[in-house]
Amino acid sequence: MIKSIFKLAAAFWIMSVLFTAGTSAEVQVWTSDIITNDMAGTAVKELKAVTLVGAKNGTFSGKIVVESSAILKGVKASAGVLTGKDGIIPAQNIQIRYGKFWDKHGNKEPRGPDILMETSPEAAPVKDRNAIIPVWVTVKVPKDAKAGIYSGEITVQPAGSASVKVKLNISVEDWTLPDSQDYRIFSDFVQSPDSLALEYNVPLWSEKHWKLIDRSFKLLSPTGGRVVYVPLICRTNFGNEQTMVRWIKNGENKYEYDYTILDRYLDSAEKNLGKPKQIIFLVWDICMSVKSLERGLWGNDKGQGTREGRTELLGKGPRVTLLNPVTSETGVLTLPRYEDPASKALWQPMFAEVLKRMRKRELEKNMMLGIMPDLWPNKEEVAFWKEISGGSAWAIHGHAGSAKDVMIGNKGLYKIADIGYAAFVYNLVYNVNPDKGRLYGWQNPALLSSYQRFEMNAASTSYIRQLLAFNITGGQQRGLGRLSAEFWYAVKNKKGERSGAVHSRYPENNWRNLDIADWFLAPGPDGALATARLESFVEGTQVCEARIFLEDALLTSGKKLKLGADLAKRCQEGLDEHHHAMWKTVWSNDEDLKLVGKTDGNCRNPPEALWFALEKAGKKLPEYWSGPARTMRAEEARKGQELFVVGWQEREKKLFALAGEVAAKLETK
Repeated sequence: MIKSIFKLAAAFWIMSVLFTAGTSAEVQVWTSDIITNDMAGTAVKELKAVTLVGAKNGTFSGKIVVESSAILKGVKASAGVLTGKDGIIPAQNIQIRYGKFWDKHGNKEPRGPDILMETSPEAAPVKDRNAIIPVWVTVKVPKDAKAGIYSGEITVQPAGSASVKVKLNISVEDWTLPDSQDYRIFSDFVQSPDSLALEYNVPLWSEKHWKLIDRSFKLLSPTGGRVVYVPLICRTNFGNEQTMVRWIKNGENKYEYDYTILDRYLDSAEKNLGKPKQIIFLVWDICMSVKSLERGLWGNDKGQGTREGRTELLGKGPRVTLLNPVTSETGVLTLPRYEDPASKALWQPMFAEVLKRMRKRELEKNMMLGIMPDLWPNKEEVAFWKEISGGSAWAIHGHAGSAKDVMIGNKGLYKIADIGYAAFVYNLVYNVNPDKGRLYGWQNPALLSSYQRFEMNAASTSYIRQLLAFNITGGQQRGLGRLSAEFWYAVKNKKGERSGAVHSRYPENNWRNLDIADWFLAPGPDGALATARLESFVEGTQVCEARIFLEDALLTSGKKLKLGADLAKRCQEGLDEHHHAMWKTVWSNDEDLKLVGKTDGNCRNPPEALWFALEKAGKKLPEYWSGPARTMRAEEARKGQELFVVGWQEREKKLFALAGEVAAKLETK
């Protein structure tokens, strides 16, 4: 047990630190973990060792909270080398960051001190809450580290108070996580160059802008999500002002093409994010539909701006960026519709060169076209792009759809083209009780992901940590999609207040309640920063990789035979223990959870899926959207958080340890 391993060491260090009365009557320092809500009244404010568990080649975090009844500023922390029996983890592998609260984003901002600053922010008491600054301690375990316990210390220096020394221990299991480039779990983050340009007031595609893009991709790299979106049309639902291939006029209805931005963007992605799994070329959006005035008319102006924009564009073709190579000035060029016979001569040479460049990068098999909401391009448009692209599949981000249509070879788009990837709000299948049968969404040949709209900013770190596991243990979805990197409110109104995301500039492509409304990165002084939610997502991803590694061994007959009966049994028990604890975060009643196996697909998230499944199983519950039902779900979430905190590290440690045993048997260490 971790508690027994570290009990004596922790007690010694706790006695030796200067705490509260020894520093300042107003300042308190206490230890937390990354799934605990530090502002909750139930938070245990006790100073003890920071204890982490993990595996080789992974990153793992803990927290030390500085709290004061007065303004806090100038908090500093530092870390030394971690020493183990057979080696060390260098000090440079330990990252120190400081939690900061968000400013106002129209009440859409994430909760709590979510932004992870590289230097300490200033925090002030608010109403009946003291000022707090969580100090995040993140350890990157080297790939070649020896298994064992590594120990060191963190020094925390609240301004004007004596320093506090806190023991840091990490138990490293004998399993090596794959490089994020090789993760088998699926996630899809949308990176937004325009958000960065607006936030930092830099010209599009300037050297300063490229450094910002590089930084964002680097922050997303540990998630393993390597979907890259390349706009070939402008002013889309993703808020891009320009296209990444620019058009240069060369006579009457004749053009040359500039690929500079495309090349540089893919260079940045490959260098900082990793080799893309999918590159989705944006060639269509809702304002191009002949039915654009019939669907999706909604917004802050009750659809007026959307209607006006779509009316102006009705019957017109795609918009692209026109470049003057002499002056470098850019403008918007509206081309004929794809159905127009003149379109082929315009698009075919441009896309042929795109294909050539993709082949050179060995990425031609990773190409897709996009992007569709619930409203699709018509058959003629789909047929046009089938010919131009050589048969590339399409991607959809929508409310719902058939999983069988999201399959290469099934020609789910009018029986003309494949739908190769979908991020759906509905049609999600979960599995509550593995004793009633097990599902393995990560094995699904169809690339279908869960789009958790409007939830990711408000979600707790424990929920985010488990969300990928909820999905890969379900029946259809292989992970999470349409996640946002930087779609915070970079657009400001005349008063200088944050008023909207970049896509709000182009209401003609408003997708209503499919618009991206969450984000996992944060604006820092010099570029994007990670958030507490992103770190929780990364750690949840690492746990899922351990799950997939174990499940793959159990499901492959040759591998399972090598494990032997005892190890195979312990692996399944460890997986099921983690599975049961995961669902306890949603619902605390064990007897209720035993009633439900596979849920049906008419749901959007685990709590909703379980609620309707319990009703179907005969449990009497209030109407889902009623006040009593909302109160009940909130209370279950509160109790679930408290239950999950107990033993969560032990459960993850067990999965990593089992993965190490399996790797030894399979000789894959």
